[in-house]
Amino acid sequence: MADTEFEAWRRECEAVHKEMDRLLLAGRPQSPEERQVRQLQFTALIERRDAAARNLLRSCIPDKLSGADVGSPSKPHAHS
Repeated sequence: MADTEFEAWRRECEAVHKEMDRLLLAGRPQSPEERQVRQLQFTALIERRDAAARNLLRSCIPDKLSGADVGSPSKPHAHS
């Protein structure tokens, strides 16, 4: 199962990086409005890449709430 999540993450990162490259190759925006739009586009791409990474991590890290000892009180440790 982790392989499919990894592949999905990799495909998403490749798509994001291609889009970032396309934006960079488009040249420097001339007007302040165009620069603001470009900044928003990059921000959205970074958020998209981060979301893909979070999804991958969630799929790879076991859910701590599914452990057998959930709900059982932990014993205090003796201090020396």
